[in-house]
This record gives sequence, C-alpha cells and structure tokens, in this order.
Amino acid sequence: MSFDRRSRPLTQRLALALGAAWLLSGTAHAAQATQPNEPADVCPALKHIVEAPDFKQLRAQPAAQLPGLPDADDCRANSHSYDCHWRAHWQADGVVNDPLEEFGADIAACFPNVVHDVNTPTRQHFIVTTAERRVNVTASVQGQNELRLRVTR
Repeated sequence: MSFDRRSRPLTQRLALALGAAWLLSGTAHAAQATQPNEPADVCPALKHIVEAPDFKQLRAQPAAQLPGLPDADDCRANSHSYDCHWRAHWQADGVVNDPLEEFGADIAACFPNVVHDVNTPTRQHFIVTTAERRVNVTASVQGQNELRLRVTR
C-alpha cells in the first residue's frame, strides 16, 4: 500500500474535524453576541451624570438617559442632586441574581476612583472622586425590580 492511500482517510478526517470545530466556534460566538436579557451598558450615562456641572440640565441631555428608563420625567433634579427611579427590564443573568446587585457592580466598574461603603440587599452606596469633587451615588430598591438612583454632591 502506498503512502497516498493511507494518508487520504486521515486527511479527510482531519479536515472534517477542523471544519466542525470552526462551525462550533462560530455558533458559540454568535450565541455570546446576542444575549436577549442582558442589560445595556450604563457606564456612559452614569459618567455623564456624575460629571455634570449642573444636574438640572441633565433632563434635556440624551447622554444622561439611563438604559431602561423610559422617560426623563422619572427623574428629579436640582443643582445638587439627581434622583431617578425605573423598573429593571432584565432578569438574573446567571452571574448576578438581582438587578440591584448588577447595577451596583456596574457602578463600581464604571469609575476608577470609587469607594463602595454600603452594600445591603436594598441599598448600595458609593463615593466617586473626580478631579473637581466628591459625588455620592446611591442605588436602592423601591419595589420588586424597581430601582432608584440618587446622585448628590
């Protein structure tokens, strides 16, 4: 038997295995890219809110719109505080079991200079230090899946 006859079945099996691996990796990547219940990234809006020189102006600024917040009318603002409440539209993602914990983790991850000093099942408090000021960020539960964000300075 020649070398070509023995290597052909091996070559075919290797090609099939590589093709199957390529298809599986593409399917896994597509599944990861489309997670239907995953919350949107809140960092851009949180950073915009925390860095705002005047909270009263935030209601008219689309960059301050928190994901899941249907309307700016759900937020109250004065020069020293910004207070919003909304219903969380996502479920547990397999890592974090409730929206408050997930929102608290997002807040902690959004800011490089943050101190997380209160962590209870109904309230999470952070102190964010920026170049200009210290800002208090409080996330709390108002009801089942209803969250509240209060930012003060």
